[in-house]
Amino acid sequence: MTREDRTKLYLTMAHVGGVATVGAILSFAFDWPDFVKGFGIGLMVVPLAVMLIRRFRDEYIETLWQSGTSLAFAGMVFGFLGLPFLEGFYDGLTGNESGRDIPAEIAGFFAIIAFYIEFHVRWLRGLR
Repeated sequence: MTREDRTKLYLTMAHVGGVATVGAILSFAFDWPDFVKGFGIGLMVVPLAVMLIRRFRDEYIETLWQSGTSLAFAGMVFGFLGLPFLEGFYDGLTGNESGRDIPAEIAGFFAIIAFYIEFHVRWLRGLR
């Protein structure tokens, strides 16, 4: 496999993951069946694993990866700290103290979404 082929594979996996992210968000937003939700999440995670196994082939790919992982970290922090705070703040304003309604697993979902968003934004901007 040539260097260009490996780069194309890497970017194809990133695009598959980006499209799967949109599909997973839609499946949760429209409450589609659970197997569709799971398939979308699986299609989000598998390209990440392939991209990680393939490693960085050049500085361009490494920069895309680093920008995506930086925002993914911010997504994790927001998921673990920001969402419970916002939920408690909202519950306090409305007087609806029903307890924790947002599952903790949402933080990982936010991190993957943030990764694909930043990866593609950086790719579309051309690494400026």
